[in-house]
Amino acid sequence: MLMTLADFPQVRALPVREKLLIVDEIWASMAGAEAELEITDAEKYELNERWARFESDPSRALTLEEFQSRVNAKRV
Repeated sequence: MLMTLADFPQVRALPVREKLLIVDEIWASMAGAEAELEITDAEKYELNERWARFESDPSRALTLEEFQSRVNAKRV
């Protein structure tokens, strides 16, 4: 069963800062659990497609600096 924030009215009513603390705690609780995640066939297909596009034209890829600049621009 997929749970949503609507299932937790007490959490939903919290201020943003407290919600972030809960998110941080949940994130920390998942450390080392990557092995439990299975990659679906659709995800494998998408990753393979993206890799093939990159290999066919690596110049389309962003440098780390370009990526960071774009992310930072969206924060403003």
